[in-house]
Amino acid sequence: MPNDCDVAFLSHVVHIFDIDKSITLLNKIYDSLPSENGTIIISEWLLNDEKTGPIPSALMGLTMIVENSGGRGYSYNEILQMLTKVGFKNMERRPLIEPAEIVIGYKK
Repeated sequence: MPNDCDVAFLSHVVHIFDIDKSITLLNKIYDSLPSENGTIIISEWLLNDEKTGPIPSALMGLTMIVENSGGRGYSYNEILQMLTKVGFKNMERRPLIEPAEIVIGYKK
């Protein structure tokens, strides 16, 4: 990622990888963003905390399990934990047109 970017936007990327690879990717993004105003936006079809739905998100997660080595659906709390682990703060969750949602994390 170029060093002059303030925002990284990942649209339906995190679910492709297992947790370790996702954390590695998020850590690289964190390191490349400026310390002031560095922001990450992740768009995903998030699972509920029980990982039972919503149905489109659960089906997407199942597809990732079948098609990708390690890929799967994630809940908001799992994304939050990954972002926190690499150093992002002040996370926000915002709905889009269902079932899509975005998670925003800030370096500051």
